[in-house]
Amino acid sequence: MPTFLRSVGVLLSAVILCGMQSGIASADFMVTDVQASLDRSELHGSARIRLNLSEQAELAVENGVPLVVLTEFVLVGDGFLWNDVLYESSIRQRLRYHSLADRYMVEDLEGGRIALYGSVNEALKSMGVFRSQVFALSAEVNLESPEYTLKVRSLLDINRLPAALRPLAFFSPSWRLSSGWTKWQVTNR
Repeated sequence: MPTFLRSVGVLLSAVILCGMQSGIASADFMVTDVQASLDRSELHGSARIRLNLSEQAELAVENGVPLVVLTEFVLVGDGFLWNDVLYESSIRQRLRYHSLADRYMVEDLEGGRIALYGSVNEALKSMGVFRSQVFALSAEVNLESPEYTLKVRSLLDINRLPAALRPLAFFSPSWRLSSGWTKWQVTNR
């Protein structure tokens, strides 16, 4: 049997195995709380997101595979027929296991901050807390309208996985972790 066909067979077997195991996984991401307010030309926001990894994703982290969690914030103005996107921002955080320190490392990829935790659950809990985020809005944003909504979601960024793992992750529900969009009304200060 040619090497190419053998490789395809191994990949398909892995996909089928992950698909069979996906019913076992109790992983999910869920936005549980958001506070948002507008003050002059700034959006002030806080969010709490519960991040639970699937068994496969947690095992990958324990074996040295870094995972990137993307959290997106979108401010929309409630229009008559459609909602205008006024502002978009995202925060990427990388979770990896540091075997020499026997700690889980969380790195803010935009800000460069790094923190170490004793367990994966502690690390995930810290990744899901966004306190006092301040987003500067452009001068074109009209803040006179009283109706604004902040949409928030977190997801595992499959595109940032190592290349060898991406095909498996695209076909396995246990890797497609996302909170889905959650909407919150924004108050004016």
